[in-house]
Amino acid sequence: MKNINSVEHSQCTGCGACFNKCPVDAIRMEYDSDGFLFPVIDQDKCTNCGLCVKSCPAMNPCRRHTAFDTYAVWAKDEIRLQSSSGGMFTLLAEEILSRGGVVCGAIYSDDFLSVYHFVAKNSEELARLRGSKYVQSDTRDTFREAKACLEAGSAVLYVGCPCQIAGLYAFLGRDYDKLYTADLVCHGANSVTAYRSFIREFSEGGEIAKVDFRDKKFFEWSTPQVVYLKNGDVKKAAWNKGMWYKGFLEGVTIREACANCPYANSSRIADITLGDCWQIHRLDKAYDDRKGTSLVMVNSAKGRVIFERLKSSMKLCRKIPFDFIKQFNPQLIKPSPLHPSRRFFFNHLEKFGFHKALWYGRGMRWDWGIVGWWFASNYGSSLTYYSLGKVLDSLGQSVIFIPIAKTDGNPWEREIQSTVDFIKRHFRVANNRSFDKMTEFNQFVDGFILGSDQMWTVGTLKLVGYTFFLDFADKDKKKIAFSTSFGHNDFIAEDSVIETARDYLERFDALSVREEQGTKIMQNRFGLKADHIIDPIFLCSEKEFDILAEQGKETLPEKYILCYILDPTPEKEKAAEYLSEKMNMPVVTLLGMKEYKYSKDQWHIGTVLPRVGVEDMVKAVKNCTYMMTDSHHGVCMAIIYKRNYAALVNSSRGSSRFETVAGLLGLQQRLFFNALDVCKDDRAMESVDYSSAYCALEREKIKALNWLKEALVLPVKPNKETVNTVRNEKDRIVIGLQNHLRAMNKQKAAEKNNAVQPVMVKKAMKESLNIKIKRSVMERGFFNTLNRMWEKLAIRKRK
Repeated sequence: MKNINSVEHSQCTGCGACFNKCPVDAIRMEYDSDGFLFPVIDQDKCTNCGLCVKSCPAMNPCRRHTAFDTYAVWAKDEIRLQSSSGGMFTLLAEEILSRGGVVCGAIYSDDFLSVYHFVAKNSEELARLRGSKYVQSDTRDTFREAKACLEAGSAVLYVGCPCQIAGLYAFLGRDYDKLYTADLVCHGANSVTAYRSFIREFSEGGEIAKVDFRDKKFFEWSTPQVVYLKNGDVKKAAWNKGMWYKGFLEGVTIREACANCPYANSSRIADITLGDCWQIHRLDKAYDDRKGTSLVMVNSAKGRVIFERLKSSMKLCRKIPFDFIKQFNPQLIKPSPLHPSRRFFFNHLEKFGFHKALWYGRGMRWDWGIVGWWFASNYGSSLTYYSLGKVLDSLGQSVIFIPIAKTDGNPWEREIQSTVDFIKRHFRVANNRSFDKMTEFNQFVDGFILGSDQMWTVGTLKLVGYTFFLDFADKDKKKIAFSTSFGHNDFIAEDSVIETARDYLERFDALSVREEQGTKIMQNRFGLKADHIIDPIFLCSEKEFDILAEQGKETLPEKYILCYILDPTPEKEKAAEYLSEKMNMPVVTLLGMKEYKYSKDQWHIGTVLPRVGVEDMVKAVKNCTYMMTDSHHGVCMAIIYKRNYAALVNSSRGSSRFETVAGLLGLQQRLFFNALDVCKDDRAMESVDYSSAYCALEREKIKALNWLKEALVLPVKPNKETVNTVRNEKDRIVIGLQNHLRAMNKQKAAEKNNAVQPVMVKKAMKESLNIKIKRSVMERGFFNTLNRMWEKLAIRKRK
């Protein structure tokens, strides 16, 4: 393929060189859904001549100017007051016009809702080119117009972003003596769709007479947002008050290619570079009178000639150090990075409009707060929540993980930190809140999604209250339970507990459970319907797990049996020994993350890995030849990597999860309810038939994804207040107050102890010194001891 479609989407700057170059007009420039220009090819017209690719600056880099001088410049005051900064553009433009030439730059459309390049032929037309537009300009056919003028012998000044100047040179194929170019110190090209949404909201729907991002009438030399309406009203905001610059400067609204801009450095494309001398008063206060100071970089010999010619028209022209000015124009050093939440801005832009969408784009508001055991010191919990986060992310949903507070106010064990750090490497995690302050999470999420693993248990209720029933979520927040587990075959509790749990479960907009038995518990105990959905760990692509595995650091044998064991027993050790002998392969053992400290002394087979991170757990599964495990999620990972395995059903932790997965995928023969059966039954040595298992797995994955997609768009159902929910919400507040009171008393006791401690230390030191002095007097005599003390004191003073 020789046409422009061969250029990566992330490399295209939308400069329009290909559009201008096409000899058969097979290319048109169109805005994509995010509001950025891209070439679109009419395949019926395209001859695959390859000229569009040859004219693409992303594919054919242009020459650069590396030697330059940097200046602070003022034009006359009347020019500066109409200009973005110091008026240097106007001086250049008027010089070219005086020679009978033309000037090409960006202007607003008549409705001020878009920007495009325009060829000005006189001073009246030049006025529209002044001022910073802060939105990507469509160059249209101005490259062709510029070439026609140059071929006719006219001088041309072409001003634009560096990528546009590069596009012009690539289109022309050579330089012209009468072509003068000026590139801008560019932070990035903003989305037209974002700009239009902002302008409509900022102007409150009024009919626009003028847009000015550099209005000096109200704000002097700065970057305000000012919109003049035809009814005479003026909408304005200072640089630090309006939200347009928040999105722009933080990399939310700019083009993807801008993050890898090859022109954002000191090697320039154009003859002259124009920008602002921000913070120039730090160098010399005389260079800043608040009317604007232009930054001018003279890059080429041609640029030097015209600059020297214009010096007499300048009110100020001072050479300044580049090392100073680049500090306040970082685009002269490196490109502007994209905000990590940028795509969520565009996901929400059409629905919510600019200002609300910006909260998501700046990572200050999220679609979903993920609630569950994501932070538990457990490899399986980490991976199932990692998978849930990745799945939601792939569906265009922004997520933040919600930390859970204990009812007693005490912190979780220190071992969880490695898991928390793992999740933080991939997702945002909210700051901790105390038990009574968890309602604050409602302020920055639209809904809560309860993940998988055992959360609806009586033991969990004692630990975190009704948190996993989302009692802290506001009534207007969407609530989803995705493959959540009761953990056991029934939910046995006092009637008041069951009634309270039911009242909160009724508030959920969508309910699903991990085990088939869970649907029966939901119906029999709570009178509610829940769908049976497979564990989210299966919904994450193998490619995502491979990325994690590549980050593992442990050195492993070429072939080995992996024993991932949570609860070591002599029977499981015998099973491991049997497999090792039968397969003539070493055993590598991975113990539970939380259980490691006490189970490491209970397992004596093979090489026992240290307490490794999640990445090494995935690596160990991926690279093993065979796997024996008593972990549900260990079984899941073996299936994901299509490993032969033996599942030791761990009844103490709940057998239903093992049976559910095996039943869904037709893998019941891999279940061993007694570890010693591995030694007695040939089933352990048989290869797993993954062809039929994966057909069933694909059906379950499609079912789960469709269920989730439907749940995400369901309307929020009305939430009822009941005696139980009101009482529980009051209890949450009371428990929080009790925890705060305990913490205060503990702090006071510590402060009292700290106040007493220095006195005790001082007394102990004095007693110790007295003993030393007495011993010295007995050994050396009084005067010798006294002299020795004076000598030590003198040495200390000299130091």
